Amino acid sequence: MIKDNKTKKTRFGIVDLIIILFVILAAAGILMRLNLAEEITLGANMETYEIEFIIGDIQEASQDFLTVGEKFHVDSASIEIGVITEILDIRNPAPIYVTDRNGNIIKSESPGRIEIIGVMESSGRTTKDGSHMINGNIFVAANKEFFVHTGKIEGMIRVLKVTKTG
Repeated sequence: MIKDNKTKKTRFGIVDLIIILFVILAAAGILMRLNLAEEITLGANMETYEIEFIIGDIQEASQDFLTVGEKFHVDSASIEIGVITEILDIRNPAPIYVTDRNGNIIKSESPGRIEIIGVMESSGRTTKDGSHMINGNIFVAANKEFFVHTGKIEGMIRVLKVTKTG
């Protein structure tokens, strides 16, 4: 009996080529995604901003709850947008503007209500077009309004000025 020693040849087929191509594409996709995420927010250098704000038409007793060191949060997810560093002015009573019978706007006062002007420190980044983004994803500029809370008080703040400090 003669044994036939046949050597098996490895065949490289189309299916093998497709599998190798998918593995290469998957690795390239993962690398691109990591680089893109880092470029957008994760690797962005955070800068410090001073944001001058005004919070108006709040109860006079609420003044004690807006002190240096209090943190402002926005949304139901309580995203921190800044820490109060300075109280510049407290207007007591708060000025309000009303329309008279003739349609003229008149400055008046609201007894028992106050208006506070302050400064908060926030971190974020500046985009290529010069926009300021708190935490890298919340746009902030003069006259932008945020509904904020500190855990003790909530209200609407209006941004007066944004200054990049570092």
